[in-house]
Amino acid sequence: MPKLQRGNVELHYELDGQGAPVVYISGFGSHSNDMLSAGLRHSISQQYRVLTVDNRGSGQTVVSDGGSVTLEDMADDIAAVMEHHGIGAAHVLGISMGGCIAMLLALRHPAKVHSLIPAVSLPNSNMGTRSEFLLRSTRLMRDQQLPREIINRFNAVYLLSDAVFQYERFMDAWVNAPDDPLRQSRAGFDQQIQALEGYDIREALQNIHVPTLVMSSPDDILVPPSYQDEIAKRIPGAQMKRYPGGHVFMLLPMYNQQFMEDVFAFWAENTLPLKGAT
Repeated sequence: MPKLQRGNVELHYELDGQGAPVVYISGFGSHSNDMLSAGLRHSISQQYRVLTVDNRGSGQTVVSDGGSVTLEDMADDIAAVMEHHGIGAAHVLGISMGGCIAMLLALRHPAKVHSLIPAVSLPNSNMGTRSEFLLRSTRLMRDQQLPREIINRFNAVYLLSDAVFQYERFMDAWVNAPDDPLRQSRAGFDQQIQALEGYDIREALQNIHVPTLVMSSPDDILVPPSYQDEIAKRIPGAQMKRYPGGHVFMLLPMYNQQFMEDVFAFWAENTLPLKGAT
């Protein structure tokens, strides 16, 4: 398995496919081999070379005692893995917290970002809101070892739009989905919650000068669309697309095709020379 040591952090990452480079950044608690990431990696790798790094606090990345866990660290980790593989600029797609990291990558390492797609993301921390309450409630349910079916049902309430519940086969699969063997630990949860505290790049967004497509869902309860509206307003020339389905619309079979078509069309409009990916 691909690893890169950065100080006291061992980064796990995946490289798939051939072609112009893409960086996909997963969200809070997610990792390169969960259901959403595996599906996106498969789709993107049909046309591109895609790099996915497990963020500090999730997946198979290991943070030793005393290791720092901030969103800035996570952006720097991705830049380091890109540098390790000779990847110059890439198309960058980040979902939810991954969009925060993607925007920080564009700010801290602008030469590494050719185009930017932050999806259902936010420009500043929403700690102390319903979003944090929902995340902490899910974590508490896991800590108390509630049945997986109950946790899946609770997650559906805030991750899916009302319309999705009419798809009985999909909902049955959602409710009965098995546990993730690489699910986030309690320590990882606490690390990523702390990493979000104090996050605020609203004023800095004006310094992002790459083609940007902001993706939003009016049905999103976890990260309301007002956050994406502000991102689009503050990044010069940013485009906006909206999708039904809720926070994980890109995972849902009824919306995934349109999501992928729009991603590929945006990248095709902003062609990146094929070079520097080993």
